[in-house]
Amino acid sequence: MYLKRKADAYLNAWKSDPNRSPLIIKGPRQVGKTETIDYFAAHNYRSVVEINFVEEPKYRAITADGYGADTIVRNISLIDPAKKFIPGDTLIFFDEIQAHPDIATALKFFKIDGKYDVICSGSMLGISYKQIESNSVGYKTDYEMRSLDFEEFLWARGYDEAVIESMFTHLCDATPFSEVEMNVFSTAFMDYCVLGGMPAVVASHIRTGTFEGTLQLQRQLILDYQEDIRKYAQGPDQARILNVFNH
Repeated sequence: MYLKRKADAYLNAWKSDPNRSPLIIKGPRQVGKTETIDYFAAHNYRSVVEINFVEEPKYRAITADGYGADTIVRNISLIDPAKKFIPGDTLIFFDEIQAHPDIATALKFFKIDGKYDVICSGSMLGISYKQIESNSVGYKTDYEMRSLDFEEFLWARGYDEAVIESMFTHLCDATPFSEVEMNVFSTAFMDYCVLGGMPAVVASHIRTGTFEGTLQLQRQLILDYQEDIRKYAQGPDQARILNVFNH
């Protein structure tokens, strides 16, 4: 199931901007970056060229001959001729760019070329910020994505904008909730506090209508984060980061 995200509206606004730049979506692992981008791409482009630098390391060679848009597109087509590039109606999605941060240098040339939209995504833990921030300055847009907030959690529960706007008005005007509203919303907020906002956990809860299995998912996510720290942190930093994380 797809969970509606605030990033959906941001991506649609980005697409409607005629002067849009290549977009880098940053954020922790498992907050829904790839799923959100895939959903957006499927509803807005005739062709989607998705490259995951972790799952498909062979694509790390696409910048070997230079950073020009035409050069990179040609190299992608050589590796996989099934990928179609339709000028003006193609999204190139570079996922897990922490495994190949060099691709960020090419964003300037994709912006200048203008034939294809480009979105990059990667986890905060793995991205080499020095390499990314020093390249394509002025030719890219950054967006930070986080786990679901309470409003997104209410969307997942099926509440529409009118109900949420009413709650917001009560809070801003300091007017009391009715007894029913107080019971419903306080229970929903406590559920959110227990579940957290990680999409996999929330989706499991919505599917089953119970908390069954959600604790195991939460524990697995923690183990995945610890594994990432061991993977990306080097030397003494690894022990320090793990110590901070565990506290």
